[in-house]
Amino acid sequence: MHAIAAALKQKGHEVRGSDIKESDAVKQLRELGIEVFVPHRKENVEGCELLVYNARIKPDNPERVRAKELGIPEMRRSQMLGKLMAECETSIGISGTHGKSTVTCMAGEIFMQAKTDPTLFIGTVYAPIGSAYRVGKNDFCIVEACEYTDSFLDFYPDISVILNIEMDHPDYFPDLGAMIGSYEKFLANTSKAAIINADDENAKKAAKNFKGEITTYSLKDPLADISVKNISYPDGFPEFDICAAGKDYAHIKLLVPGEFNICNAAAAASAAYSCQIEGKYVEAGLNAFKGAGRRFEYKGLLNGAKVYDDYAHHPTEVKKAITEMQKIAKNKGGRLWYVFQPHTYSRTAELLDDLCVALSNAKNLILTEIYSATEENRYGISSKDIAAKIQGCVFIETFGEIAGYLKKSVRENDLVLVTGAGDINNLTKLLV
Repeated sequence: MHAIAAALKQKGHEVRGSDIKESDAVKQLRELGIEVFVPHRKENVEGCELLVYNARIKPDNPERVRAKELGIPEMRRSQMLGKLMAECETSIGISGTHGKSTVTCMAGEIFMQAKTDPTLFIGTVYAPIGSAYRVGKNDFCIVEACEYTDSFLDFYPDISVILNIEMDHPDYFPDLGAMIGSYEKFLANTSKAAIINADDENAKKAAKNFKGEITTYSLKDPLADISVKNISYPDGFPEFDICAAGKDYAHIKLLVPGEFNICNAAAAASAAYSCQIEGKYVEAGLNAFKGAGRRFEYKGLLNGAKVYDDYAHHPTEVKKAITEMQKIAKNKGGRLWYVFQPHTYSRTAELLDDLCVALSNAKNLILTEIYSATEENRYGISSKDIAAKIQGCVFIETFGEIAGYLKKSVRENDLVLVTGAGDINNLTKLLV
């Protein structure tokens, strides 16, 4: 919403909005000359010609109720984003359960290095552009395409990317089959080409009926259209070669950790290759990439230990985050302190067993209470339930208490990783 509001303002529209509380995003919008009200109130929509809302704003919201009374048309966030995409000559929608924001940033960096002046809409802040959006020329538009509530079905991209598909958003999708079907519909909306992770069975299932051109990428299959070879980890970070159509395309030295980021890089390189971007720009973009906002983002030092912030909230993401950071901590001769905020009651209840397995890999684990994201706790679940299932896990309710606990416990050469999709990032402000 922040990115769309700013982009519309930059395009010359009069924009105002509201949020439930003050935030950095609200401050940034006000600095752009956009009036932002806090909190939501029915009078905020007086005089508007169009109301744009995100997927979690329900029909009984006072502003939506008042808009209906006044006959003000409404539009979902995804519909507005789809209209902005349609203004560009070539639009690329990047989808998947994991990695969307990172790949959108990686691809954006490549296209910027190639001087194509791309328009970007990302689900997080990307430091080199200072925001979650970039309005460029209308040649290329690269958009993070989210599946929640089928939002990405409002997009009609020229090129679609599917990174992976795994069960998520149980408050909307009844099962994995329904999710795969949603991605299949997303591809049906795609006019030219699809880029598919050949290492992900569910992504391949979604693409089985796609009528357009398919480009595959893989870390395992050398016969994929885009393949990765010669992987090594000097200094703990990945170095590798990307091949396209059997020929060397780019040599990459990533500044972000993990095999999953090799896969993310291959996806971004595939998008670039599909748009005839030369390999030298893929190298320049990926080798310059230092991470997306809240994706293993370095925040500062606590007692000489590095503190990182990450968005991981799905069990698969949590497991990968713990595994990679424990490797780095071990190499430094220190310990990993892992703070996790579960995200939504429905996801926590539905994926509880997988979440407990993932979290049990952390030796110094601290849990906060579940972040509701406007949900009601119809499941009767609490982070205390998770803590009781994991040996050595500590449940601490407030950020202030967690900060005090860590300040007494953390020492030099340790690592602190704070993760979750809610407001857990506010904890890092108390630590560094």
